[in-house]
Amino acid sequence: MAQEAGMIPGLREPAKRKGLRARELDFHSSSRTVQLPQYKPMFDVHLQHLWVNPRIRQTMQSAGFLDDDGKPVDVDAHRRKLFVIEQELAQADMVERYRARDKERKREEMIILAKRQEVHQQRIDAVQAVREGRRRRREVTADGMARSTSSLPAIGNDSPVS
Repeated sequence: MAQEAGMIPGLREPAKRKGLRARELDFHSSSRTVQLPQYKPMFDVHLQHLWVNPRIRQTMQSAGFLDDDGKPVDVDAHRRKLFVIEQELAQADMVERYRARDKERKREEMIILAKRQEVHQQRIDAVQAVREGRRRRREVTADGMARSTSSLPAIGNDSPVS
């Protein structure tokens, strides 16, 4: 539905019949949206006699509606402060959780890196052992073949060459 000039979004569709449509377009309201004034009974001069009563004063002070001097506290302002404090505490908790999670992740990474290093060292040692074994076999084979120029064992040799 295309928005027409002067139409308020979120209302029903315009009328389909010509006569009703003309009535709708002819309707104009000069009212404006204005916030209602707030009523604060703690600051109402006509209720001051109620707040003077010691029993009510004690109840109001224990509930936090009166400060230490006995003056009324703006509850909405106090509520906003509490909301800000709660938000800051929630954010601090979230930061602490992230910090703990990051610390745990780093600890796990260190364990994984240590295991990788250990496995890598074991692999290097295994490769070194295989190379050393092959080198020894070559030396033994080279010692046996040093007497002869062929790969066949010497005929008059006293010791068998393996």
